Amino acid sequence: METCKLCKANGRCLSKIKLFEELGIDQTKIIYLSAVHKDYNRGASIFFDGDPIDKIIVLRYGKIKISNYDEEGRENIKKIYAEGDIIGDDSIFIDKYFESNGIAIEKTGICQIDKSVLRSILVKDHDFSLNMIKSLSEKVYETEKLLEILSIRDAYTRLAAFLAYRARIIKDDTINLNQETIGQTINMSRETVSRKLSQLEEDGYIENQAYKKIKIKNLPGLINLSIF
Repeated sequence: METCKLCKANGRCLSKIKLFEELGIDQTKIIYLSAVHKDYNRGASIFFDGDPIDKIIVLRYGKIKISNYDEEGRENIKKIYAEGDIIGDDSIFIDKYFESNGIAIEKTGICQIDKSVLRSILVKDHDFSLNMIKSLSEKVYETEKLLEILSIRDAYTRLAAFLAYRARIIKDDTINLNQETIGQTINMSRETVSRKLSQLEEDGYIENQAYKKIKIKNLPGLINLSIF
């Protein structure tokens, strides 16, 4: 654990985060100097259910799954965060605790920023405050859409809706998630995900390029199949 020198390098770390793009030099320097970076291997715990959210987590690379377990020990994945995502930004001005576990699902690096640093910048910088509000609004929208997807009963349509949703969220036509993770996210068995991915490929909507790589070939078609 150390002060994140990577943040200062062009194209690395915090410089990738849209929220911080328009900050002035002084504010950016404050964030860089306060940021601490950590690296985790696959399967490592980043935070636990009940931990205080005293820092903002910026995902430098890798993926983090947010999940908890029911009374029978079954895992329920609530969300998957990828490079450039921010965790905990909805708790900057209030004291909150994590309500789920955060686990690295591949080799992952994060930056941690003390909430007090962002609070001081939000008070002084009007544009940054507006960008933060926009970012939080987008998160609410994403959560609502994922809940809509989970309400779809037909497995083929639910998977199509999730792939369309994911492609739009990450702004990329290549989705790097394995079948097990997809299944856990949308309450579907891995076997069902595999079958429906094959069917979507046969129908010309996607291309299964590798175990963890799905290429979207017809996003408008996926959207038409789904609830969007």
